[in-house]
Amino acid sequence: MGPHRPSGSTLASPPAVWAAMARQAQWKSWALVLAFALCALQGLVVLKLARKEPDIVLIAPDGRSTYVNRSLAGDALVRFLEEQRQLPSDVTVFHFTKDFLQHFFATDSVSYEGSFREALGMLSAGFRERVTKEAAATKLLESVRASHTRATVSLESLDIVERTRDALHLRAVLQRRTESLSEGTLVSVDRLAVELYESIVPRSAGHPDGLAVGQFTSRAERVDGAAVSASPQEPPPHAP
Repeated sequence: MGPHRPSGSTLASPPAVWAAMARQAQWKSWALVLAFALCALQGLVVLKLARKEPDIVLIAPDGRSTYVNRSLAGDALVRFLEEQRQLPSDVTVFHFTKDFLQHFFATDSVSYEGSFREALGMLSAGFRERVTKEAAATKLLESVRASHTRATVSLESLDIVERTRDALHLRAVLQRRTESLSEGTLVSVDRLAVELYESIVPRSAGHPDGLAVGQFTSRAERVDGAAVSASPQEPPPHAP
């Protein structure tokens, strides 16, 4: 015979208690799974934001850069991403600088306002503000319109004097021919010596080449050697 069990004793806990404990354990397990899932989702979102690809800039063989909206890029992203991440090449630097020199120094009493606006867009923000104020103070655009002349420029030389990871110093020599629009006669021939200091900036729609002119000075001489004008050594620009 087995040992005598006292009257009223039980062999196990009531079934209702076990069921409650099982439900509680199951709820905790699902809560942990949900917490881990939320953490994983949050991590994916953070990685997605952190891995946002850079903007896309297409660079033509002649050095011209074009900003392209990412949603329209398609396969171009794969082909041009490496170029976009690199610093501006010498070809791009020369193309950008030539464009700036043309826009700023080639004046036309009919259309110079548009060229001047293009030149302003190639300046750094701080320098652009200073140039705009000086042009307004000297009534530059009004003077060009009233001159009834057209000045064309040809590039004689353009050299990179110094280059760092953040900036470039360039030196250019231009020949400028000024003609009267009303009479069609030659007014003057000048040679311009221009010193430019350009900053390397993030590529954007405003600066697709990744460059901005931060300062420049110029000195003009008649072709016969007689100096006719010179810019100061400080940053304010020389009027065309």
